[in-house]
This record gives sequence, C-alpha cells and structure tokens, in this order.
Amino acid sequence: MDELLRSIAPSFDAFLAGPLLYAALMALGLLIGVLTGLFGVGGGFLLNPLLIVLLGINESVVIGSSLCVTLGTATAGMARHMRMGNVALRGMTVIGLGAVGGAVLGTSLHEALRDALGRDSFSMLVLWLYLALLLLTAYLTARRADRLHSGPSLLQRLPLGPRIHLPQAKLAQVSLPGLLAVGLLIGLITGLLGIGGGVLFMPLLLLVVGLSAHQAVGTSLGVVVFSSVAGTIDHGLHGNVNLALAMAVVVGSSVGVQVGAAACSALEAARLRRWFALVVLAAACLVGGKLALVYLG
Repeated sequence: MDELLRSIAPSFDAFLAGPLLYAALMALGLLIGVLTGLFGVGGGFLLNPLLIVLLGINESVVIGSSLCVTLGTATAGMARHMRMGNVALRGMTVIGLGAVGGAVLGTSLHEALRDALGRDSFSMLVLWLYLALLLLTAYLTARRADRLHSGPSLLQRLPLGPRIHLPQAKLAQVSLPGLLAVGLLIGLITGLLGIGGGVLFMPLLLLVVGLSAHQAVGTSLGVVVFSSVAGTIDHGLHGNVNLALAMAVVVGSSVGVQVGAAACSALEAARLRRWFALVVLAAACLVGGKLALVYLG
C-alpha cells in the first residue's frame, strides 16, 4: 500500500503540510474552476504561479500536476459549452491535433532546459516566461476589447492552403496549415509551462482565427483537452505528476467550473474580454512581485 501511495503521490516540498495544505489546494481549485468556465482557460496560467509562489512547490511537479487538473476542468467546461453551442467542432479538432504534437515537443524542451540550467536558474526562467506570456495576453485581450471584428480573419487572409470551412463559427476559407500552426504553438507552451492553452487561446482565436468571444471560450476548452492529455502523459512519464495534489485541486475546480460556465453566458462579449484581461494582469503582478523579491533579496 505504501508503494502504491508513493507512486500516485510522490513527496514534494511545500510551505504547508497535512490537512491545511490540501484545504488550500481545494480552495485554489475552486478559484481555477470558476475561471475555467468563465473565460475558457485551463487554469494553469494562474494556478501554477500560485502553487510555486504561495505554496512553495517544485515547478516541475506544479507543471505536470496542473496539466492533470486542467484536463479535468477543461473537459467539464467543454461539455457545458457544447450544450450551449459555443464550440466550433471542426476548428477545435484541427487545432487540437496540432496541440498534441506541440505538447510532446514542449515537454522534451522542459526536461532539456531543466537539465542544462539547474534547478534555481530553471525556476527563474519559468517565472520570467510566465510573466512575459501573461503580459502579452493581457495586452492582446484588452486591445481587442476596444475593437469590433470586421472583414476576414488573419487565417482567412493567409495565402497558404488547403482551406477548410468552420460552419459553426460561420467562417469560410480558413487556412488549414494556419490552424495546425496555432495548435502547435499552444501545445509547445503546454508542455513547457503546464499551461493548457486557454490563456493564450482567447486572443488567438479572437484575433487570428476570427471566432466570437463566446465561441473562443468554448473552442479553447476543447483544444485544452487535446493538449492536456498529451502533456499529462508525457510529464507523468518523467515523474512530474502528483495525483494527490491534482485530485485535491480538482475537487474544488469541478464545482467552480459549473459556476463560471453559467456566468459566461450571462455576460456581454466586451465585458468578458475586459474581465479576462484584468485577471491575467493580476496573475502577472503576482509573478512580477515574486521575481522582484528574489532579485532585491
């Protein structure tokens, strides 16, 4: 029995221990679940910095375990959004296939960088990458919030075929290689940083693919499922997944995702984007504060 427990819950260092630690993990899960349903994000963009900065957990364990959490919350959120008609199934499938390949490449890059840089330097690199990604995403989303979509999207104008139609999104002549490239990029970030993709997918699906705000939420969750499956399996093979940690977060997130999905349908598209940008900016401030403390200390 002890050997079984060690295999699914290998030990990890944290600032808290015992019931207090798992209560904190469930509370974070509730927050992440609400964000998943509301904004179509896998949750890793906020969960990972919180686990690293607030609870002091090893970044590789955080990245691998958060993908396991993301898989559960994204699946629940996608099911809810499919019932509401917010998922462009054909686009989700094509981008998701690209994300699977990208997730495998990203995990390999994660392991190579950790071995080459060492624990401390790699930890700082991960935080800098989180900060850059969050600031870029907040900027793109806020910028989009002030503009109305008009004319063909970037992937409709991209002179690279073959092309496909996305009937549920009412988009014609969309570049197939372009969709695959979007998925590959998101999958690469998934494997490297443990972010399911939703944090970057909102602006990508809005600005590059041309989906509406609500369809971007639902479709991003579907692609997160693809990339998280690949990332979880690959990180698990490298010993980076702690199922006990992941299950504690999932307990809270399974409740929160239903609340978030219900709230999403009641919000206007412009307000949804503005709130998303504010949440991402708050996460960037958290990571930036941690980096400042390290360098000033």
